[in-house]
Amino acid sequence: MSNRHRSFALPRGARSFPRMALRRRRIAPSENAPAGIAWAAAAADDTAMQVLNNTLRSACDVVGARGGFVVQLRDDTVLEIACTHALPGQDVLDAVLGNAARALHRTLLESRRGLACAQGELLVEPAHVAAPAVVSLPLELGPRRQGAFCLLRSNTERQLRELDFEILDALADQAALALAASCQRTALSRLEASLNAIGPLTS
Repeated sequence: MSNRHRSFALPRGARSFPRMALRRRRIAPSENAPAGIAWAAAAADDTAMQVLNNTLRSACDVVGARGGFVVQLRDDTVLEIACTHALPGQDVLDAVLGNAARALHRTLLESRRGLACAQGELLVEPAHVAAPAVVSLPLELGPRRQGAFCLLRSNTERQLRELDFEILDALADQAALALAASCQRTALSRLEASLNAIGPLTS
């Protein structure tokens, strides 16, 4: 994974990150999501959704997490929740706006691993001395989109070793490939629909 570093200031408060310069987009009617956060049908096809679910479940098993989710930040600055595992929607929103905010900020804007304690404060690596409550890993989705693979741990007694992170990185790579492929298929479907609407060209 590449480490692209950009110069962005960290948020002043844990709840400030997802609201900065974000605007409302398509929200699932059953969820009370704030402006700028969307429940996306990012993996509209069953194959991509199955891969995302499987990688999240495997990652939770590796680090003993109670659940996880995948998000992507598009160039229109909407934070889209693409997939969740073992977490109700409100828990995901609470994490995005609360204790996972700083870890997600680091991952999405700096393409770096974000580790946070239960209160949301960032933990300093090296990883082998960390027992994070939040683990956020970057997803390489292309030059104009960033994503994060986020896990929430209830039991932080077990410290995470470098081998744990190597496994998590491999699972995050699989999730990134599935999400990127799903987005490409969606773009191709839209292009095909546009061309069909135009009709055949006559000379």
